[in-house]
Amino acid sequence: MKLNKVALLSVVCAVLTSGCASYRTSSNIATETPAVQSTNSAVLISEGSLADRKYKEIAAIEVSVKKLTVFHKDPTKEQANEALTEKARAIGADAVINTTYKSGVGLTTWGYIDAKGTGVKLAD
Repeated sequence: MKLNKVALLSVVCAVLTSGCASYRTSSNIATETPAVQSTNSAVLISEGSLADRKYKEIAAIEVSVKKLTVFHKDPTKEQANEALTEKARAIGADAVINTTYKSGVGLTTWGYIDAKGTGVKLAD
């Protein structure tokens, strides 16, 4: 009987503390990379190319936002865009173009959204 109480208390604690870390973000851009741009600068996220602008491609950017438990809301496009913005700043990109999104449920997560695009430096 005492073992059941301990197990129940463990489950309750796990559920209550799961809100502290509800999402995990990963990327192909190293997190140790210091930001080249200020965190206040805007980064343009576009699902198409910027046909009317000149730019130089810097690198492909891939991010994945995963929810850690079934109790949390599914990751959103806005969360993916925030992660893309952070990684774009880290490599000195002004924009991420040709962005695509994919979401679903995986073997190691209760839900995810992947975003991919190309980080570019806009010409002046």
